[in-house]
Amino acid sequence: MSRFALLAVFWLGCGDVVTIGNAHVRVAHLSPDAPAVDFCLAPHGTASFTGPILAKNGHATGLTYGNVTKYFDVQAIQYDVRIVAPGSADCATSLGGLPDFTELPTLSEDANATIAAEGLVAFGASTPFMLRPYIDDATVDTGKAKLRFVHASPGTPAVDVGLGGGALFTSVFSDVSYGGTATNAYATVEGFTGAEISARAHGTLTDAIAIKPASLPSGAIATAFAIGRLGDATTPLRVLLCVDNDPPNGLLSNCSVVGGTPERAHVRVAHLSPDTPAVDVCIAPTGGAFTKPLLKTIGALDGLSYASVTSYVDLPVGFYDLRIIHATASDCSTGAVPDTKNLGIHNGVTGTVAAIGDLDRAGPAVGDPPLQLALFVDTDAVTTGHAKLRFVHASPGTPAVDVGLGKSTSWVKVFGNVTFGRIATNSGIDGFGYVDVAGPMTSAVAARLAGSSSDALVIQSVTLAPNTISTAFAIGGKTGAATNPLAVLLCTDNATGAGLLATCALAP
Repeated sequence: MSRFALLAVFWLGCGDVVTIGNAHVRVAHLSPDAPAVDFCLAPHGTASFTGPILAKNGHATGLTYGNVTKYFDVQAIQYDVRIVAPGSADCATSLGGLPDFTELPTLSEDANATIAAEGLVAFGASTPFMLRPYIDDATVDTGKAKLRFVHASPGTPAVDVGLGGGALFTSVFSDVSYGGTATNAYATVEGFTGAEISARAHGTLTDAIAIKPASLPSGAIATAFAIGRLGDATTPLRVLLCVDNDPPNGLLSNCSVVGGTPERAHVRVAHLSPDTPAVDVCIAPTGGAFTKPLLKTIGALDGLSYASVTSYVDLPVGFYDLRIIHATASDCSTGAVPDTKNLGIHNGVTGTVAAIGDLDRAGPAVGDPPLQLALFVDTDAVTTGHAKLRFVHASPGTPAVDVGLGKSTSWVKVFGNVTFGRIATNSGIDGFGYVDVAGPMTSAVAARLAGSSSDALVIQSVTLAPNTISTAFAIGGKTGAATNPLAVLLCTDNATGAGLLATCALAP
């Protein structure tokens, strides 16, 4: 019988027998620059090391980075650990002169524990090589699953980990620093299939890594170890996902290295409906349930008012249903207008979702377009030294227009015959509706009814700086309404540092 499966027996002076039961211990190799290792155990303070454990079990090549052993049965006492080279015949010499690890906690009877090799072995590393113990759960409620996150990526700042991604991120573990777990260690969750798990620097809105698709069946107990190094090509930031209560694969736990660069689109929301109060937008995977208002999620608690555009937020790729709700709504249960269904969001796409049209079409406005959502694909690339400009027609009471540079007799048409809810498609315009000009450029901009020779709206001076991308939205002008007259909202789409709102100005 293996000495690690034996019960320790002590004869007391009174003749009674006290037995020490078993605990269950596994070892995880999470040090990205450490070679393969084996390990030996000794009762604390005795220096009587037994092992090497893997070699004695027929695994002479040791434990390599990104792998976790199965659980071994050991006496429930305190141990010291010595790391040795793979294939060592005995425990006499530690690997590379590493000192023994003698500060591990006493194991309770029937406890499950993971001893993780973390940090870096390189001389002078700010996160030196060490062993960290984690006590593992072994039970889970019927119909539920458990998930734990361990931050073992040296040099990576504290992170938030959750389900979904981008603006649809729901935090499960918050502010987990290197070498630690969340305050409550395990989260009990409903089992899921085909979901996405994302991690981001604590307090930010940009995901650094994502696992998709991710599944956690009911009854599973899983640990997600953040491993590797942020920005390192050899051992990049990844997740070692272990189903702790699955049967082992030989001497190894059932673990896999997963995760990669998140697939995201970059989307902003524009409120361009002249008679609609502040709104919020709800987004759900096609056919799924709407869960939370998007703008409240990113801090715009009062929603988005007319003639405002948000900064871009990230959305996971997929197909979505969109719903407009009033900003005063506490949830997504009631839409202000019919939902927009099955909208495709693709990796790397930059786009604007705009609320356009009239909410109330009574009286003179009966012929205006109704309140609706329109999607415009934006660009994020511009030739060095040049500028890009696009025109979007979002004025519900205005017929098709021509827009050009200059005014009166000096006017030169650039965007021709643009109808409501559309961009220009004439010659000289790219597929996304942009004209490319050498910057800097300053000019008057005038709009005319399509085919007319007289200016209907003039902006006396528009400046396009080099390396900028701009969109001019024609807004306002609801038929029969004196408020919110026809105007242009000019947004510098690639400006940064504007907080929750894009950099936009209303003219004239």
